[in-house]
Amino acid sequence: MPSASACSNASRPAPPGLAAPFVLTLGLALGLALGPTACAHSSGKRPPPVSMLEINTETTDADVWVDGEYIGQVEAVSGRLKLAPGTHRVEVRKPGHFPVQRTVTVDRKGGGSVAVDAQMLPDPR
Repeated sequence: MPSASACSNASRPAPPGLAAPFVLTLGLALGLALGPTACAHSSGKRPPPVSMLEINTETTDADVWVDGEYIGQVEAVSGRLKLAPGTHRVEVRKPGHFPVQRTVTVDRKGGGSVAVDAQMLPDPR
């Protein structure tokens, strides 16, 4: 999700030493890469409310799935993944261990974090 500073830089003057065409080209490239909703807050719309997903586990190399979609490993995801309001299915998996599945709900107001405790128990098979 782009930060507010990514959008607000477009109205700043070019830094000394950079030609205006370069800055314009860079701005257009960033605008195309970020998509049409990247700066929705600058048009008076508020960004959607979100909450951060926190995963509490001793196994940081376990895989994280949210709503059936692979997201990444715990160490890369925990505290960085933003969840939209609603109900989400979070699953933490690691080979040789039982998977941990939790249903979390993000409030319509968003903000804060949603925690999932994932104790990875070994699978004796």
